[in-house]
Amino acid sequence: MAENKTLCAGLGTDIQSGAFLMEHEGADLLRKYELPIARSTIAKSKEQACQIATEIGYPIVLKGMSREIIHKSDAGVVKVNLKNEDELTSAYDEIVKNALKNNPGADIAGVLVQEFVPKGMELIFGIKKDPTFGHQLVIGLGGIFVEIIKDFSMRMMPVSVDDVEEMLKELKSYQMIEGYRGKKGINKQLIYTICLSLNDLIEEHPEIEELDLNPVIFTDNDAYICDVRILITKHKEKELVRKDLSHLKQMINPQSIAVIGASTNEKKNGGRLFKYVVENGYKGKLFPINPGAKEVKGYKAYPSLLEVPDEVELACIIVAAKHVPDVMEECVAKGVKAAIIYSSGFAETGEEGKKLQEQILAIAKKGNILVLGPNSIGIASPNNNIYTAFGAALETKVKVPGNIGFVSQSGAMGSALLSRAWEQGAGFSRWISVANEADLTTSDFMEVLIEDELTKVITVFMEGIKNPKAFSLASARALKAKKPVLVYKTGRSSIGKRAVQSHTGSIAGDDAVYSFVFKKFGVLRINRIDEIIDVSRAFTVQPLPKGKRIGVITASGGACSIIADLCSEKGLEIPELVDTSEEIKKYIPPFGSAQNPVDVTAEVIAVPEMFKKVVENVMKDPNIDGIIVMLTTNADPGAFIIAQSLIEIFKENDKPLVIGRLGADNIAPQAMELYNKEKLPVYPTPERVVSVMDYLVKYSEILKEKGIT
Repeated sequence: MAENKTLCAGLGTDIQSGAFLMEHEGADLLRKYELPIARSTIAKSKEQACQIATEIGYPIVLKGMSREIIHKSDAGVVKVNLKNEDELTSAYDEIVKNALKNNPGADIAGVLVQEFVPKGMELIFGIKKDPTFGHQLVIGLGGIFVEIIKDFSMRMMPVSVDDVEEMLKELKSYQMIEGYRGKKGINKQLIYTICLSLNDLIEEHPEIEELDLNPVIFTDNDAYICDVRILITKHKEKELVRKDLSHLKQMINPQSIAVIGASTNEKKNGGRLFKYVVENGYKGKLFPINPGAKEVKGYKAYPSLLEVPDEVELACIIVAAKHVPDVMEECVAKGVKAAIIYSSGFAETGEEGKKLQEQILAIAKKGNILVLGPNSIGIASPNNNIYTAFGAALETKVKVPGNIGFVSQSGAMGSALLSRAWEQGAGFSRWISVANEADLTTSDFMEVLIEDELTKVITVFMEGIKNPKAFSLASARALKAKKPVLVYKTGRSSIGKRAVQSHTGSIAGDDAVYSFVFKKFGVLRINRIDEIIDVSRAFTVQPLPKGKRIGVITASGGACSIIADLCSEKGLEIPELVDTSEEIKKYIPPFGSAQNPVDVTAEVIAVPEMFKKVVENVMKDPNIDGIIVMLTTNADPGAFIIAQSLIEIFKENDKPLVIGRLGADNIAPQAMELYNKEKLPVYPTPERVVSVMDYLVKYSEILKEKGIT
């Protein structure tokens, strides 16, 4: 057999980027980090294999080694439980035969002779290098069923012992690891040691793209890594470049604005943009730039930015893409420090557009200008009456100020959600369309919103993260400031081309990485579109629960069952009421339920004063951390009295009170108007009301886990 001369340069070898190490190469590497590799040695002949087997001791395992054969079992080059020399020599010949049958051009480096490991519990340890977030550690139930059962957990590396313990507890198979029915579990110290050694491995060898240790067999006191697969790919590591965001205030709260491309035709984007700035009450200096007009909406027009006699803090550029570089040069000459580029035709259109985008970015850097866009819809700041945006959502007459800071990478979706949120009474501190993120990114605006006194919650409609390190830092700062970061992530992408070659790549798809990374950063991932508004509103008004013990109050036995089921699915507890139950019995009929969930019955709904007493008693119960009230079809005037009662209780207590109402709004217009006036959201389905409470509980738990009080 040919000597193996193609080993990875980064690992002391010459293997090309994008190739797998053979198992014996990977095993030799892992031994340097004192990882528990099953005893093994590569043999170049049957005679050598027999000698090695005698030294290791029968039974043994044989594995054919070839860089051209990735899945050894499928190729028939793995033979197990060989008990003597006769079985070994026969298996050796068969492995060589099968290897060449599988790939006639295969370069067979030898046959690995490995000890036959005793039976035990099998786990997989994997590493995936995500293109955005870097190396991720995967731990899961191992063996041949890993891709079917998909019982795994993931964390960004490096991991701590606490991280590993959390990962293990997330596994469905955790009880097997811990031990059950008198059966001894795994020595978890062995697991911790493996993971910490993998930290060291990746720190010294970042060129590892994917790694599979599957299975790793755990016996009473030992661990054995029985199979090693390592993929090498060289990537240039992304560096964190911290921007100077000091000029961002000129973009968010400009004292003077020039609209380059302002039009007298309000059907054009430039006309609509200028219209929205003017008609929404902008108080600063405003300069329309249009060489073909003398004035726009009563404002003197200028032929170019350089003709404006005053200082310009923000340039709103809404001209054809080909003219943007010239406009940016004028911005540099004028001393403008912030620009929003609404024009499309840049990186989103292909290579030519990408070059044009790079050109304008180079000009911006020359003039120390912060740029939002290109392809942006703009910014809305309802509290300050500043609308440098042209989305159709601004056609509404009702624009609600509030405390939600919203950042969207999709202009159309962001605009649609803005209009829907306003319709529901949700209020925004800032609404920002980041679009191409040529310069300013989602993370940059998160930094701004953390400092923004008007913003209580930061909500992101995300397609991807441009700078993960910046996102990590911004998330950490938001957590410290106790400003929840909610992310709705689109693009649940398919597994990459090479993922079929490794178990880790197969189970740890790109979307799974985002979920686990968000968890590490203390970011709440929003799963449904309707939750974006629901949960954002809740965090602007609701106090955080101290735990997950929820009191449920309804006027329907059916609603009790539904809410109880939904809470159970989310892991929310519905504890029994002890002394409180006896008190509740005073206010409800005998056929109601004074136990949690509480069914006050329609009879009590008809007497709203009694309903208030029930809610007050559940609220003051020390074993209750938050209350869900699920109303059904109550109508005014009773619904109005109940609304008054719930609002009073909510204001007087520091526990969350999340209200659901399944009945139509039009039978209780007075009640609904009161809820809206008091900015207390009412959710239309049991699923949505429980979901909101669940997110409040999750964020409270995140703060506790991070030690933030």
